[in-house]
Amino acid sequence: MPSIQDVADQINAKLDSINNNTAQTVTRLNAIDNRLNTIDNHLQAGVNELANGIFAIFELLKVTNSILDHHTNQNNTIICELKNTNDLLCGITRKLTTQLDLSEQMVQSLKRVEGIAERTQPAAAGDYDRDLETNKRISECCPPPEPKPEPCPNPCAVTEPRPHRPQGQDWKPTPPRGPNEPIG
Repeated sequence: MPSIQDVADQINAKLDSINNNTAQTVTRLNAIDNRLNTIDNHLQAGVNELANGIFAIFELLKVTNSILDHHTNQNNTIICELKNTNDLLCGITRKLTTQLDLSEQMVQSLKRVEGIAERTQPAAAGDYDRDLETNKRISECCPPPEPKPEPCPNPCAVTEPRPHRPQGQDWKPTPPRGPNEPIG
């Protein structure tokens, strides 16, 4: 039968083996932890780099949107100008059509009245011609006031471009690192 000393030696040997195995496990876990920390640092640096790049792109999108907004305002101004021009042309066409019709009616009436007047009162026709000549001379000397022109439509708003001033455009991606190069 083994002695107590032999049993104690066997227990101590087992404990030494357990201590050695535990120390090796701790060493391996520390190496794994260091590798995980390195991977985490690489991931954090990559995420920061990606975030900076996305921020630069986002700022450029703001510039694009501000330019598009300016173009939209310019297009709205062009549409307003075209509507005003169309309104003016429609008004002119209506007035001109009415005026032409009235002018044709007046010409017919005046020819008739003039013909009747010259036949019935030739002396009055001569007097009328002299009076017409006198009025012509007076209007050359002192012209009557000119009628005010019809008002034009209000001018359309014309906006000035105000592009967005981007931030973070000094960002440049960091050069790629070798597999064994430290971060930082």
